[in-house]
Amino acid sequence: MQIAPNTKISAVLKENPAAIDAIASINRHFEKLRNPLLRKILASRVTIADAARIGGCEVDVFFEKLVPLGFEVKKQTNELAPTAMPPASVFPEFLEKLPPNAFTYVDVREDIATGHDPFLHIMQAVDQLDGQHALVILNTFEPTPLIQILQKRGYDSFTQVKEPELVYTYFWQKGAGVVSSPISAGAELTGDFEQLRARYVENLKHVDVRPLEMPLPMVTILNELEWLPTGHALHVTHKRVPQFLLPKLAERGFQVAVKEVGPAEVYLLIYKP
Repeated sequence: MQIAPNTKISAVLKENPAAIDAIASINRHFEKLRNPLLRKILASRVTIADAARIGGCEVDVFFEKLVPLGFEVKKQTNELAPTAMPPASVFPEFLEKLPPNAFTYVDVREDIATGHDPFLHIMQAVDQLDGQHALVILNTFEPTPLIQILQKRGYDSFTQVKEPELVYTYFWQKGAGVVSSPISAGAELTGDFEQLRARYVENLKHVDVRPLEMPLPMVTILNELEWLPTGHALHVTHKRVPQFLLPKLAERGFQVAVKEVGPAEVYLLIYKP
């Protein structure tokens, strides 16, 4: 089997189970692979390059361990091997300005140690983020696959090594702290909110999605818009600016006016001009 920096660890282990001991011998970070439950959680999400970053070593160290087992290193031609960006050394300004109660802490160390997958728990916490809060994952290593997943979903991150076995990884919405950023992701912020609400006061449908669990807020809003008469507007009370909803509204020709009332209360006025 040919291997490269982007080869998944799970593929390597499937090809030759002896690779478990070979990789575990690199350093203490990879001892977790000896646990079958942890292999299931980590190996399917981590590439050789990801693992090298987690373990603080070079990709070539993996190749040196795996070649004697019959693996062949795929030669890189014009394709560059993926490299991970080093973590920023300066604490981000957005995080510096947040009050202590704006951080949600999720400690996954026990889950990882006992073989439980914390992914769903983490994503539930991510769904609660808005432009005034940040999520902090406590782990024994930098969760590179999770960082890549959340980057694609519109989140920034920052990793801070607190102790040799304690790593803090912060997540927050891209553009957080800039009022217009969530809007520009896919829908246009239009006019003065109160003026627009006054314009539609006789043709306004109200819906409060704050009590609903994800993804019901988005589903409810889109369903209401399907039946919204021409010339009417939908007034939504939400816990946050719904970042992933905005592109869908733009695709359907809707415009959005936003009024942030409090830390967990946002008004949306959705209409077609």
